[in-house]
Amino acid sequence: MNTRPRLIDYIFLGLSALCFLFTLIYGCVKLPQLPDLLPSHYNFAGEIDGWSGKAGAVSAPIVFGFLLLVILGPIQFFPQVWNNTQGVPAYKLPRVIRATRTMMSLMLLSTEAFMAYMLLCAVHLSPLHPAATPIYFVLIGVPIVVVLFETFRK
Repeated sequence: MNTRPRLIDYIFLGLSALCFLFTLIYGCVKLPQLPDLLPSHYNFAGEIDGWSGKAGAVSAPIVFGFLLLVILGPIQFFPQVWNNTQGVPAYKLPRVIRATRTMMSLMLLSTEAFMAYMLLCAVHLSPLHPAATPIYFVLIGVPIVVVLFETFRK
């Protein structure tokens, strides 16, 4: 069975990079026009529960997004460095590698998109939509469950 990256993996990586570029460019363009205090943290319901200076509120999603893109982006293409493939029988290995790669791609894309959305909300001084955080956690959690299922099913 083939374990090479699929087209969808490259599409997810490209979309993640676009989300990061949007966050970077939008944050840099809007920074001079922003008030001194911006929302920097939201609770699970999407309500603003933390404020910080504009440089911190704009740079946090940019730095976090960059680190994710630089770390999770390349590592998904090198399954030999993952520790979840140790001890997996050879017949299951291709399924586990594909599921893990897709999980990392979806987690990266979901997080980059969420960082962009949080920056938009911060710039407009608005709370997150109440469904935003639960949707994000579902987008992160479902791929993890799929990888666990593929790893432990017989």
